[in-house]
Amino acid sequence: MSLKMSEFHGVDPAHVTTLRTAGIENTDDLMKIWSDKEKRAGIVTSTGISEENFMRFAAMARLGRVKGMDLRHLDVLVAAGIDGPKKLFSYTPETLVKHLGEVAAERKLTGSLPTAEDIAAWFANPKPGTNGSISTPKPEGPKPERAIVH
Repeated sequence: MSLKMSEFHGVDPAHVTTLRTAGIENTDDLMKIWSDKEKRAGIVTSTGISEENFMRFAAMARLGRVKGMDLRHLDVLVAAGIDGPKKLFSYTPETLVKHLGEVAAERKLTGSLPTAEDIAAWFANPKPGTNGSISTPKPEGPKPERAIVH
């Protein structure tokens, strides 16, 4: 699922224009460049957009793929140190609500906070649209022993 960079709340429209000029129209374009360290350094240099902002954009792109994610909640998630689905799903819905509330109060964030119902929807089916890299955690326990064939 590819999202246009202009759909993200919290991304400066001037950055969207700069990204578009550099050939980054959507999250797929961003992630292709971001996954290659050499291209990453080149795009930071050529656009003048800081690496910190690119890291924020990449985190928003990863989180934006979570099924049911409202893009207006991405800023608060990233501000809370949640940079992708793996980190997001390391919380329970209850602990995430608490963590986001604490971060919003501490940093005096004015953006929209997701409700417990919003968060529960993300956890109901944690697989992103087409990314497929997130799955529900497998239960911990002893690993089956492998038979040794001689």
